[in-house]
Amino acid sequence: MKYYRLWVLAFLLKFIGSAWDASYHFRYLFEEYSIPHIVNTIGFILGAFLLLQEWRSPHFMDRFSRNLITIGYVLFLIGIPLDFTYHIAYGIDLTTWSPTHFIYYIGTSMMIIGVWRGYFIHTREIQPSWKSLHTWFAMYLLECLMFPNMQQENGAISYDQYIHGRSIASKEILELISDPASQIFGGIPEWVYPIYSILMVALLTILIIRFCRDYTIPVMATALYILFRFVGKAIFYSVGYPTSYVPITLLFIPLSFLLIRKYSRLAGGVGSIAYFIALYLIHISGILITPPLELWELVPVAVIGVLVPSINLWVKPYPLQKTEKKVV
Repeated sequence: MKYYRLWVLAFLLKFIGSAWDASYHFRYLFEEYSIPHIVNTIGFILGAFLLLQEWRSPHFMDRFSRNLITIGYVLFLIGIPLDFTYHIAYGIDLTTWSPTHFIYYIGTSMMIIGVWRGYFIHTREIQPSWKSLHTWFAMYLLECLMFPNMQQENGAISYDQYIHGRSIASKEILELISDPASQIFGGIPEWVYPIYSILMVALLTILIIRFCRDYTIPVMATALYILFRFVGKAIFYSVGYPTSYVPITLLFIPLSFLLIRKYSRLAGGVGSIAYFIALYLIHISGILITPPLELWELVPVAVIGVLVPSINLWVKPYPLQKTEKKVV
């Protein structure tokens, strides 16, 4: 499995570069050749090398997976000049939700799904387990889906520092801030973030359970994501970079599906409500600095949590050849 372990390394470099970049731009203006961009690029190049090897001599992937990864790479490459042009035209980003950034998200998601699909088919005679690389690929896809929320999660602590006169942003950044709340939080309606989080995490959890027939993988993938976020937060704090709120309450969603296996709608509703209530209590208590939140958002969050499991009716799982209790 050396081939797929190298893919894990490639995505890890992209993970590190992206998280670093999100923190970096809360302190410094946009730079094309910043160190976070370089780290991300190294991961991108390693993945491109692995993909090229597979095109030259197919061994580990089927054609569809290989094509899907290739399309993802092409989209990502198209996004680079478009993003540079966007920055030249509009200056510093107000949000991670910009159109050019979503080209990156879509392209990266396609890469991860393609590699994960290739790994799934390559090892389909073995029952998927959380101890395998499935957990890593699930974590990377979760990170890609959650990355748009980094604007608000980084903004929470950065805004608190700003209003208390303790901002660590550069002078150039501070001079550009005319509407602190809007610009630091990205100019996106605050209610979008929790609803988006619930939708993506619940949807990903349901699909993993459906395809892998394992309730533990989404739990461990979310836990791994949270662990890496805490590690990054500690490192950024130690070197004087902006830190962020870590979305620890996301874990309630896959945990609910694990504990309430027979009733997926109930699990979705309980997990979503638990996620929101825990986050809201943290927010109003002031224990941690969290993104802005309003109690009424609980209603759409709960509705989404209950409805998302309906996707089980439309998705057919990929057949496994055997169910051996082995781990790869």
